[in-house]
Amino acid sequence: MISTDLVVCGAGPAGLMGALLCGEYGIRVTLVDSNLKPGRKLLVSGSGKCNVSNTASLDRFCASYGQKSRFVKSCLSAFGPDSLRDFFERRGLPLVEAHDGKLFPETMCASDVLDVLYGSCMTTRVGKGFSRSVESIEVAGEGNSRHFVCTTSREVYHCSCVLMATGGCSWPTTGSDGSGISLAASLGHTIVTPRPALAPVYPRSYDAASCSGLACEQCEVSLWRNGRKILKRCGDVLFTHRGLSGPGILDISRYIDRGDRITLNLVSLPDESAADTRLRDACAASPKKNVKNIVTSLGVAESLAVIVLARSGCAPDCAASDLPKNVRKQLAKNLVSLEFEVDHTGGFSEAMATAGGIHTDEVIPSTMESRLVKGLFFAGEVLDVDGDTGGYNIHFALASARAAAQEIFRRIHGEI
Repeated sequence: MISTDLVVCGAGPAGLMGALLCGEYGIRVTLVDSNLKPGRKLLVSGSGKCNVSNTASLDRFCASYGQKSRFVKSCLSAFGPDSLRDFFERRGLPLVEAHDGKLFPETMCASDVLDVLYGSCMTTRVGKGFSRSVESIEVAGEGNSRHFVCTTSREVYHCSCVLMATGGCSWPTTGSDGSGISLAASLGHTIVTPRPALAPVYPRSYDAASCSGLACEQCEVSLWRNGRKILKRCGDVLFTHRGLSGPGILDISRYIDRGDRITLNLVSLPDESAADTRLRDACAASPKKNVKNIVTSLGVAESLAVIVLARSGCAPDCAASDLPKNVRKQLAKNLVSLEFEVDHTGGFSEAMATAGGIHTDEVIPSTMESRLVKGLFFAGEVLDVDGDTGGYNIHFALASARAAAQEIFRRIHGEI
């Protein structure tokens, strides 16, 4: 039996942040993870560059978490992008702003982010227990003697507090296997069924494989269910050999059901009527041009123009002067709402994040402490919180861990 103040379950960004801050506060911390080394998923985030945050306003930041915007507001207000920048800069790693307000380490290297987080744990002499999984967590004793008993595959720890930061279920090869969610359930917490988030979409009868690698920048993406538009977003869309990806698709994937329909506005025009007018005027101005060239002149890539024309029943070499009115109108419709019926979204092996997890109604948002089990805290993706692409998920992991660490300090040593 090993006695410690705090056991942190999980050595991803949330667990490392919680461990290092509590270590700096003078708390005896033991960091436990099933992997041989910390931060495996962190190292592959952002294609190895690690997009840690975003410069968006607080309102935009909170909105990126959808229905969880109210839950996240407290910890994000206390630890926003400026605070996170200061945190890393004070530890020798400046952050730089890239496209769409994304914040990356100046070195564009995820390993440098890990070095800061794990290096700070080493400096504060956080105890480490790698290559061991937490098999059970139980509450023992009463009153002043109340404590947790954390049993791992190698040791048993007795501690005052537990920080659960085991992540979700996405990219399970990195150790993100949902084990912490099961542990929380064993302690009485309600679990929202985990499902993939920030995942690619695979349409039925996909006919755009020839466009693989093509990106449509700031494309208007709409999601339809039973003939009703249920949301609209704007973002980059990437065509792959099997389906659709890119931020504009990934951000809506958590809302998608099989059989839903996605439409893409390829020409940034408000509606079918405006597109038809633009086509009619272009054809009248250049009657000898073929229709494919007319479409590409509207900003549609040639490979995608061929797909749009085929769906509209128009040969690419059809002269503009010969374009029938009914075909032109169908072409106009496809330009502003190119439709794909969803067969399925990518699974956990492809998803960048997990939707679902520990129900947030059972967690205090300002401290991340369980409302059901005193001394039990949560941080990061183990909670039913998932944000858009752009640094929002890693930032929440760090901010929620900070909120938990501050309350753990108050619990053990008094006010900060």
